[in-house]
Amino acid sequence: MKKIFLSLFLLTFAVLTDEASAFYYEKIKNPKMYFADGSIGHSEIEGFFVAGYNAPNCKKFNQNLKILRQGQSIAYKSNGKVYGIEKGLFDCRLDNNNKPLFTLWEGVIDLYESNERIVVFKNDNVNLYMYSQVQGGVWNYFTRNVNAAYNEHPQANTFIRPATKDEIDNAEKLYTFYKSIDLSSRSAKNYGDKILNSTDTIVKKESTPKKYDWMNKYNDNDIIPAGSGTGFFINRDGILLSNYHVIQGCASVSLYHNGVKYPSNIIASDRTNDIAIISSSKKSKQYFRVDKDGPTLLEEIFVAGYPLGLKISNALKVSSGRVSSLAGFGDNYANFQLDAAINPGNSGGPIINKKGNVVGIAVAYLPDAQGFNFGIKSSTVNSFVNSNKINFSSPNMSEMSTKELSKLMNEATVFIECSMKVKDIKAALEKRDTKKVFYSELRN
Repeated sequence: MKKIFLSLFLLTFAVLTDEASAFYYEKIKNPKMYFADGSIGHSEIEGFFVAGYNAPNCKKFNQNLKILRQGQSIAYKSNGKVYGIEKGLFDCRLDNNNKPLFTLWEGVIDLYESNERIVVFKNDNVNLYMYSQVQGGVWNYFTRNVNAAYNEHPQANTFIRPATKDEIDNAEKLYTFYKSIDLSSRSAKNYGDKILNSTDTIVKKESTPKKYDWMNKYNDNDIIPAGSGTGFFINRDGILLSNYHVIQGCASVSLYHNGVKYPSNIIASDRTNDIAIISSSKKSKQYFRVDKDGPTLLEEIFVAGYPLGLKISNALKVSSGRVSSLAGFGDNYANFQLDAAINPGNSGGPIINKKGNVVGIAVAYLPDAQGFNFGIKSSTVNSFVNSNKINFSSPNMSEMSTKELSKLMNEATVFIECSMKVKDIKAALEKRDTKKVFYSELRN
């Protein structure tokens, strides 16, 4: 079996020397951190901090310095690229020299350089229980002494094996669960010593669900992640397009670009044609040019986006096909039909041709039929955007290489997350009058 080394970057954080006595919110930048390979970078940390004696394992090791107890940490290499993100609850463990380190206690880790996903879901005061997946391969189940930070620790007692079918299902569900909940914003719920409220797995919990039982954890005005979609840049000024139904009812909208979260604002929306214009603090050098005339019949096209959100992976997904009709469902000539795959989460994503020009925005599909997928024509998009005094660059006149198209799609397409008030989510689920696709755990 391939040996797995978990390079958990938070373990290498410089010690923060401030004293803290209460559970309080803070967003800070750690200007220098050391990675396992000896390189140096920095991190951005957001969430709730405590003094070490307020965290069970830190208290056991007499560690009283300030630590992140609940929240998220983003680690950057010296070149500015995101190395990884840790999200969850944090506590102390021992390095190979038995010195206390602050590390993830429960939650998820995404390591982008190694394309690794780790789910830390349970400890019984003896062992820590985890799942890991490397390079999109098989999930592994493993345990390690709860006090050991590394597999190489003399008392680690690490046990690793391939995950069973049920464990793979559980790993995917746990990964989605931890990714979807708010742990780091100022309004996030305080989960105390455990996020999951029992040692049962998510799979077991879902075997006897109660309708909307998740709402019992929140107040009506609590704002939580509700659903996701796709968006894309159309200029260098941080202006993006997406679907109206992606941002409908959102108390806040965030976009994720290369693993970094950016707050965004809704500039304008067209409910009839299902278009939204969004502005963001993120400025992208790569952006899409929009075709003025729209698609042509049988034109080869590509759909870029994040189908099923981040459940499958954090990477951009691209499907290809052709324009199969210049009318949408019910003879809607503001739309067109394509045979490239579109799934929940693709909504708001760009449909581009071989010149790299946007000919449409992904908007809908028929779930019970193959090849019946629909986009909003770029001619319709042009009219709405121009009416809001936002100008496009001129379309490209020649075809782009595969490498050029890949770079454009990766840099100019973003994952969009909509957060809503709990009472608004409940109302939308009960009325069923929206195209918005809510996270699966909210529909139960």
